[in-house]
Amino acid sequence: MYQAEHKQKEINMQKTLLILVASLGLTLAGCSSSPDKEIDELNEVETLTAQELFDQAKGSLKGGNYARAIELLEEIDTRYPFGRISEQAKLDLIYAYFKKGDYESGQALADRFVRQHPQHNNLDYVYYMKGVMHYEQEVGFFKELFNADIHTRDTTNLKASFENFKALVQVYPESKYAPDSRQRMIQIRNILADYELHVAKFYMERDSYIGAANRAKYVVENYPKTPAVPKALDILISAYKVLELPELAEQYRKVLLLNYPNYELADY
Repeated sequence: MYQAEHKQKEINMQKTLLILVASLGLTLAGCSSSPDKEIDELNEVETLTAQELFDQAKGSLKGGNYARAIELLEEIDTRYPFGRISEQAKLDLIYAYFKKGDYESGQALADRFVRQHPQHNNLDYVYYMKGVMHYEQEVGFFKELFNADIHTRDTTNLKASFENFKALVQVYPESKYAPDSRQRMIQIRNILADYELHVAKFYMERDSYIGAANRAKYVVENYPKTPAVPKALDILISAYKVLELPELAEQYRKVLLLNYPNYELADY
């Protein structure tokens, strides 16, 4: 009885060992085939025509595989730099970079496209995408707008975004991208005005009244009709009172009451 049980255990152990060896062999085979697979894919890409590359890239874009789409579209851009397919591939590549979050590459390609095709029919789209990419790069700016270190923020991307949307609506007022561009311009102006206003408040809280007045005046002069204007006028009035410039304070008080009669002055 004991010998039978012992023999059965040995058989089970041998079976287990065989399974482990087989599994290890499959794993090693899989690992060894990966480089071959990558080489095959690379060779396949190198043999495809411009149209075949473009068709595959379109499929990858539709499927949300932006990394693969970028690889294929970059291959077209490198091997087939001229022609109708090449131009459309560049436009799609700008979009793919945008979706992948590679805004720097997207903006660089957009700039190159404008230089190479200054009369292209889809140039409005390129300006629009440039504006959107600059806009998206400032997502963190919106989140940090009310931080204590607001005065150190860099608004370069927001201003660049505004200028691209402005160029679009000026040159292509009937473009299908113009309505959204106009809305984004309004939003950007409001954000930039709020930024300047917060800097002015920052200076007021630290008794830097000249700095506060300068930033508040910048809002009034450069961002009229934004919600920040009445608050900026309020800061101007308060700052000039402290600086013992009553005539200027009274001047801005009249402007404030004339344009915003129901506004209640703050107590700084």
